Order: sequence, then C-alpha cells, then structure tokens
Amino acid sequence: MYLGKSRLGHWDRNDYRGTFFDSRTSLGEKLRHRFWIGTLLLMIAVGISMFLLIGYLAALSTPFFKLEQVEIKGNQKVSQTELLQKGGLTQSVNLLSLNLKEVKAKMESLPWVKEVRLRRELPNRLQVTVIEHQPFLLTTVGEHLYFLDREGVLFKKLDLKGDTSLPLLTGLGPKDGIIEGRLRPQLLAEVKTLLDLLSRGKDPFYPHKLSEIHYDPDCGYTLYTIDRGIRISLGKEDFPIKVKRLEKIWAALETRPDITALKGISLQYGRKIIVHGLHPGTAAKKTG
Repeated sequence: MYLGKSRLGHWDRNDYRGTFFDSRTSLGEKLRHRFWIGTLLLMIAVGISMFLLIGYLAALSTPFFKLEQVEIKGNQKVSQTELLQKGGLTQSVNLLSLNLKEVKAKMESLPWVKEVRLRRELPNRLQVTVIEHQPFLLTTVGEHLYFLDREGVLFKKLDLKGDTSLPLLTGLGPKDGIIEGRLRPQLLAEVKTLLDLLSRGKDPFYPHKLSEIHYDPDCGYTLYTIDRGIRISLGKEDFPIKVKRLEKIWAALETRPDITALKGISLQYGRKIIVHGLHPGTAAKKTG
C-alpha cells in the first residue's frame, strides 16, 4: 500500500499501523486514568459527607446546643407561657434539632397570633417575634361575638373576659357578610373607610362613641352611639362629605339644653339633614 511522500521520504505500512495502535493505547490509558480520578473524588466526597453527618449527629446530642434562652417580643394579648407551651419549647430541646417550621405553625394556631418569626442564635438561644391580630370591630356569627381585624379576618370568639369596648358590626347576611372566616372585601373596604373618617377630628366618634354599626344592603350604614343610643343614618355613599356634616351638626347640637331629647340624625338625603327628637324648629337643616 502506497501512502505517498513526505518531506522525510516514503511512509511504509508498518509505520502507519504502529501510529494507529499507539493512539488507541493512549486513549485507553486516558480513560482508565479518568476513571480512577473520578472514583477517588467520589470516595473523598462520600468521606466528607460521612464526616459531616457524624459531626451533625454528635452536635444533636451534645449539651452545648441545648436550648437555654428564649427571647419573645411583640406579644401583648398572648402570654409567653402560652407561646412556649404551644411551641413545645422546653430546656431539654436541642436547638439544632428544633423544627422551626413546626414550632411556627403551632404558635400561629393561637387565636391572637397572626404571625410568628423564629431565628436561631447559636449555641443556645432562640428569638421569637410575635405579630398579633389588631381588632377594630366585633361582629356576630350565629349566637357568638367574634373579633374582626383590619384585614377582615374573624380570628377569635369573645369570651366573658373579652374587651367589649369596640363597636359591634351587625346586619351581615350569609351571602354578603362573612365568607370563609373573612369579611367580604368590598364590605371591608367600606367599613374601613367609614371608621377611618370617624376616627379623625377633635372629638372623633370611633372608637369611643360608637356602640354599633349596622349594615343594610339596601339602606347602607347606620351608626348607634354609646350614649343614649342615638341613631345616625349615613346611607351607602359620599362618606367623607357626610362625616364632615355630622361633625358640624353634632358640635352645634351639643350646645343645646335639650340635647338629651335627641333620638337620631339622618344624613342620607343629599344636603338635607334631619334631626329627630328635638324641637320642631330644628327638625330639618341644610348644610353646604
């Protein structure tokens, strides 16, 4: 077989075959070399993993990481004892073995607790930050009263020792009121807007003057005061304007000697304000 010429002269068949077999042998050696390197690296990785595992298991049993201090902050309605017991936090617990996700879920099952944030501080300290529900209304579900927070969450049934100074939201039907433990979003937005307006001014109505906020899907909102149960009808819209008018007429009425005869104020008739229970001369007023 003639292979042609090169600058070094003729190539013969033996030289070609030798070069071919040398290349194949070199490739096999490279593959074996890579195999042994890969095996060695794998063994090193397994060894390191085993070392870390043994070290971790040893750390779980050492008293060095034993839980000794739990710092709880942010709680006002729920006690530290309740949180510790609910979370299963005892001094026999190893901080590394503590399942924070499980502890968080247990603590958040307490009615007043909205959210819990946990952080390990090695070697033996756990920090607990509690965010509680902030009630702004009471409402009825069946025969019971419940606290309602500003997100519309129905979070706790009122017990005998509960705070009853908050206004009561009534008139909620099964379809337009509480749905799956929450106040309907549109209704929540209306109530929050109304209460925010009523909480302003020099002598705000909310929360200390109101005993009840009654909702009617057709007539809108009616307020009842704590003092003498005076009815204040607002209707369904234009709350900013109506609340300003209410503030003006209320300030004027409080100066009257016959204020104790006041039964109600109606503001749902446009610019016309109707005062109920006083002398006929003050029964109807117009305001800008």
